Amino acid sequence: MRIPVHRFAGALTAMALAASGLGALTLSGATSAAALGNGNALTPPMGWNSWNSLGTQVNEQQVKQTIDFMSANGLVQAGYNTVTIDDGWSMRHRDGQSADFAKTADNAMQLYDNNGNPVSGTDGTGNDTTSGHLAPDPHNFPAQAVNGATVNGIQYLSWYAHSKGMKLGLYATDTYTTCQGHPGSLGHEATDATDFVSWGVDFVKYDDCPYGPTITGPDGYAYYPQGEGKELTQSIYARTQTFQHALDAATTAQGKPKVTLSLSAQPAHTGIPYLLSANDPARTDPLIQAAGTQPHQAPGYSPTGVWCGQVANMCRIGGDRDSELDGVLYNGQLQTALKYPGNVHPGSWNDLDMMFAGWQDVNGIWGVTDTYKGNKPFTDDESRTELSILSMMAAPLISGADLRTTADSQRSGNGYTWSTGISASALAIMKNPDVIAIDQDSLAKPATLVGNPPSSATAPVILKRRLANGDLAVALVNQDPNNWAMPSATFADLGLTGSSYTYREIWSGATGTTTGTIGGNWIPAHGTALYRITGGGSGSNGGSGNTQTGIVGDGRYHAISASGTGGLALQVQGTCSAAVGGNAVVNTYAGGQPAEQWLFTPNADGTVQITDNCTTGTQVHTVLAAGGGVGSAYLLNPSANNPWQKWKVTQNGSGALTITNVGNGLTLDASGTGAGSTVMTDPASSTAAGQSWTVLS
Repeated sequence: MRIPVHRFAGALTAMALAASGLGALTLSGATSAAALGNGNALTPPMGWNSWNSLGTQVNEQQVKQTIDFMSANGLVQAGYNTVTIDDGWSMRHRDGQSADFAKTADNAMQLYDNNGNPVSGTDGTGNDTTSGHLAPDPHNFPAQAVNGATVNGIQYLSWYAHSKGMKLGLYATDTYTTCQGHPGSLGHEATDATDFVSWGVDFVKYDDCPYGPTITGPDGYAYYPQGEGKELTQSIYARTQTFQHALDAATTAQGKPKVTLSLSAQPAHTGIPYLLSANDPARTDPLIQAAGTQPHQAPGYSPTGVWCGQVANMCRIGGDRDSELDGVLYNGQLQTALKYPGNVHPGSWNDLDMMFAGWQDVNGIWGVTDTYKGNKPFTDDESRTELSILSMMAAPLISGADLRTTADSQRSGNGYTWSTGISASALAIMKNPDVIAIDQDSLAKPATLVGNPPSSATAPVILKRRLANGDLAVALVNQDPNNWAMPSATFADLGLTGSSYTYREIWSGATGTTTGTIGGNWIPAHGTALYRITGGGSGSNGGSGNTQTGIVGDGRYHAISASGTGGLALQVQGTCSAAVGGNAVVNTYAGGQPAEQWLFTPNADGTVQITDNCTTGTQVHTVLAAGGGVGSAYLLNPSANNPWQKWKVTQNGSGALTITNVGNGLTLDASGTGAGSTVMTDPASSTAAGQSWTVLS
């Protein structure tokens, strides 16, 4: 939900926190529903969004200036490759109408019954009578000529971004109207998805803005405004899934790459249980069922951290942030992110909102013409802390700063002129390759809290994150806004069992060797020390010596690929229509294909059962098995304590997996490098590329 910056600083924030479900159980082993698996966002997305700096005044020239600046100043090379246009880009009516649609007193779209009479929609009924296509506002996004053809302003910017090696993102909502009152996509999903894909859009931010009155339920409970019509009968889960399916259908029909989908639903929106359709897909999602739904909430709403990765590539798990660092510290979105590690894996990321690193006050000169605390720009120390926390949590890095030149970003007001352009120091912070490497780490495991939760809002926070090459990242965060601090962590605190380790402090570049303790140096107010400790994360608990990979026991189906095959995925030969007893092969990876999805379930003896995701008349979750010696691996119905169906799964320092059969002691191997090559069990060999497996999703 994108609302004017001053509006979210009061009652709405309190409601959002109260409704966020922060007491919900953390899920680590629940049975997963079918995850999105579109093959996109295998690492956290990076880029820029227009809202924080340009708001609804965003226009074509500003977006071009941003693309040029990002390209010329190393941001694209650093990984920030997507520019997203937020709310306000479209006309306020679809092209099937000549005037803006009617609204109720609550700023909701006016809905009508089958006879054309206006209705309140608060009982879940009512029709949206608008039709046609979304159209870019021609004043802000005029049509342009590209290669001799006239295209609309969004198509033009897509072409322009692509010409610079970048991607274009666009805003839409799962409601009748956007947060700023433009047409939403609810009921128009196929039309909008088809248009977006044809325009060359690569990324969609899908928001949730249900306007309407407070609805009092039969039990007398007053629900915070949750919307009208289908907004009440279909969960956020269902509405997002409908749009995601429409995007996939459009890309398939047009022969274009899948579109990355970012869901921006808010914790204030909890649904109204008695109005939710009985067949809503959220009601049967295993993750939602395992977590349970809290009183006065409907499944498929808050908390999104339970289920969002099933329908989107990145998922807002908290409310809107402003430029107060508290929003990303422990009492803000960090605490929420720590509760939902299960939603973090390749293709699914917990979104902690746009970054304020380098953002400058757009409303005036802060401290002179503007004193609202939510508009105070970050210090460089605060920018480093924000980047550190987001990277430790494997969160998307989407900048909200004004990424344009000083001249292009100049503003005037109240007799003053100032620039909102990012400073050179903040730009360097954003581009720090070592912190980006932590964020983008291929193991995709977010940080955990070291020790007990902080005793106060100003007490230090310590985080640790295991990395794919066996290193351990440690963040020592000084949450005090006024005083320096000297937080530290012992090796025992971090689960390190060695006597000494070498380290690099990411922000200062300092290196050294330490024995027994990390940190203990002065850290400025709201600052962070971020360490990468060599060899400190090879164990599942930061150095415990357990080399079992994190995909074991996470309750999710994963695709894996044998090295040397060009990304071919482990697959049931003949897919899920094959008979039980058939071979396993490596074949072209197709995100979301059940025959390429594997659940790694730990057995009581420390071994692993590997199960496919097939549920057909011939295959129902068969398990990977091997024979008495060298030969093909094949799929059988599960048999308790069968050693030929048990595997040992280990991970080396670079994150590659080795999968060894317990019954024959041989290693899972691809017999060839081409599609359809049989998967074998062979003697272990350090030179056999096919025995090294990587996680695709």
